[in-house]
Formats: sequence, C-alpha cells, structure tokens
Amino acid sequence: MVNILDRVAVLLQEADSFIVPVKWINTILKSEYPQISLTVEQLTEKLRQDKRFRIFEGPKIGTKNTTKSTLSKGDMETLGFYEGPRVMLGSRIPTRREIVKFLLQKADQTFEILKKAWEIRPHGDTKVEDQLLEALAKSQRLQRELRTILVNEEKKE
Repeated sequence: MVNILDRVAVLLQEADSFIVPVKWINTILKSEYPQISLTVEQLTEKLRQDKRFRIFEGPKIGTKNTTKSTLSKGDMETLGFYEGPRVMLGSRIPTRREIVKFLLQKADQTFEILKKAWEIRPHGDTKVEDQLLEALAKSQRLQRELRTILVNEEKKE
C-alpha cells in the first residue's frame, strides 16, 4: 500500500511553487491511485495531522462576498485559480525570489481572468466597464512592479 502523505511530500518538493492547492494535489493522487478516494477535506485533515506539512486557508470561489460571475469553477481552475486550502512543506522555506515569482504568477493569472471578464462583460454597462478597466490597469501596474522586484532579486544572485 502506498503512503499517500509520502507521495504528497514528493509532489510538493518537485512542484514549481512552494505552496499549492490541496485540490490540485488531490487531483494528481486520484489519477495516480484510483483505488484511493479521498475528498479534499479528508486529504486536508490528513495533511494537518502530519508535522511535515503546513496548511493555509485559500480563497473560496463564488461565496456571498464575491460578485456573480459567468466563469465556472472549472474555467477558474483551467486558468490556475483553485479554491480552498493550500499546502506547503514545512521544510521548504521559500526565498524572497520564490515569493515574488509566486506573487507575479498570481498577478498574471488575475490579469488573464480580468481580460476574460472584459470579453464577456455586459456591453453598454459603463459602470461594469469602468470597474473592469480600473482593475485591469491596477493589475498591470502590479505586474510591472513585481517584475521590477524580480529583476532586482535576480541581479543580487
């Protein structure tokens, strides 16, 4: 019998990011071990009980505090936005550069979501259009600032 938590540790060690959605890990586990069926909640609880892992609460898509969207959870996941808890190895302490890269990746994903929202916006609704344009502009500024920080971090290395 495979030790699922050992496999999770390997996945996290090899992951591009130091922190990943538990749902993403669970999807991989289900494809590798179809005989083992754990819900995201069950896997999260197992990870919480193992001192090798650190769990962080993640965003929830479509909660009462968010605006109505025509993007489905599947669309959001395709774009890299998973809801729910995140996990990282306690022994894998991210560097400043890794944190900036992670933030830049999230800023890039946010910009792509906003572009998609612009494409499906209700035409003629100037309030929505103004909000989206403002969000796109802020997102671009954040991307530029993070890229500048990343370049400066790489110069230090």
